[in-house]
Amino acid sequence: MVIPEEIEGKVDTAPQLSRDASRAADTTTTVSSRRAGGQGDKETIQQKVIVDMREFRSELPSLIHRRGIDIEPITLEVGDYILTPNICVERKSISDLIGSLNSGRLYNQMLAMTRYYKRPVLLIEFDPNKSFALQTKSTLSSEISYQNLSSKLTLLTLHFPRMRVLWCPSPYATAELFEELKINRDQPDAVAAAAVTAEEGTSTAEPAAADKYNHGPHDMLLKFPGISNKNAWKIMKCIPDMAALSTTSQERLAEILEHTGNAKLLWEFLHKEQGVESDKAGKGTGKGGKFGAKGGKGKRPFKGKGVKR
Repeated sequence: MVIPEEIEGKVDTAPQLSRDASRAADTTTTVSSRRAGGQGDKETIQQKVIVDMREFRSELPSLIHRRGIDIEPITLEVGDYILTPNICVERKSISDLIGSLNSGRLYNQMLAMTRYYKRPVLLIEFDPNKSFALQTKSTLSSEISYQNLSSKLTLLTLHFPRMRVLWCPSPYATAELFEELKINRDQPDAVAAAAVTAEEGTSTAEPAAADKYNHGPHDMLLKFPGISNKNAWKIMKCIPDMAALSTTSQERLAEILEHTGNAKLLWEFLHKEQGVESDKAGKGTGKGGKFGAKGGKGKRPFKGKGVKR
């Protein structure tokens, strides 16, 4: 068998890694105003993508490099590709998507991505040798079922409204899409990306936000009726922990949330259980209904350093 010399590895050239610098020429530029009209002194900023080290098992990083975009490999705990300071991409094949949805791992990944990035992206990449379809027609159903793949993906998008889902038929299409998403956008910072830690729920890049609130009680608070991403911070600023929240009057909640309807939903959820008032159904649990506790047990403070979950 005859192997070309450049592929055999005995020379320094590698055609499969040759890059087209002209494609990256259409990059973000900064214009100095030291000259009249801002002409001249244009500085071209080289495009860059931060890639998780484990992604180098696939061919996508080399395809991105061939399009004239620099690759910066680091170990990422949140996301697989950082395109801009706001865009984080989690890349999944069909088999990996099914396994992550069944195990709940994808939920935790999206939770961390939405916490630290404004534009979290779920990239579903298909095998170019197979049909471009998530499910066959025979397995599709009009009813929502926890066993159905489409239903799980739908529930995931409803739970994370800021998440965007991208479908790509091959790694070549993914590399082209990444290049388009980076047009006229800032370059990512490797130090900030590496500082995001999914395990502890904290980020050393944002110490003020990480040290001020606990993510566990915050995520729990978002599950309560009448609470959203916009008004959850109002509760956390005015009420120290869950135990204090359970003893807060409905009038005080309406004052904090600035909405009587949401305050009523939250108060009734905390003080009613199966339609029975807390003073009847919550005997032996102390004050505060379902979330109250005697002797300070069960308190989950909103403020403080992030804790491991």
